[in-house]
Amino acid sequence: MDSRPSRRTENRIPLEVSITLVSMDLVTYEVTTTREVSLHGASVLTKKQWAPNQRIDVRSLQGSFSGFARVVHLQQRKDTPFVMGLEFFFTDGQWKQNLGAAMPVMPRRAKIFS
Repeated sequence: MDSRPSRRTENRIPLEVSITLVSMDLVTYEVTTTREVSLHGASVLTKKQWAPNQRIDVRSLQGSFSGFARVVHLQQRKDTPFVMGLEFFFTDGQWKQNLGAAMPVMPRRAKIFS
């Protein structure tokens, strides 16, 4: 039996930020933007077909945010090639400079990649 909640429990904030995605597994790199962010994940637009569970280094181009994440899902859309869901294992910094209290991002270490 799956004990995970059936719906998301944390708030997502619509936030468009330019970011870099760098694969930690393969030689893959992309500059793209976020759609929504939360303390534990992000929804990003992508032109590449990233693999499920692929490990990614995420960096904000407009702030001090950095994080390590894994690909949770990838959906093809009509308006953009793909929308990708990321789950963060480690984050630090702010998505944008002068973001204020709208999206606090505190350093966290949750899981170790296996």
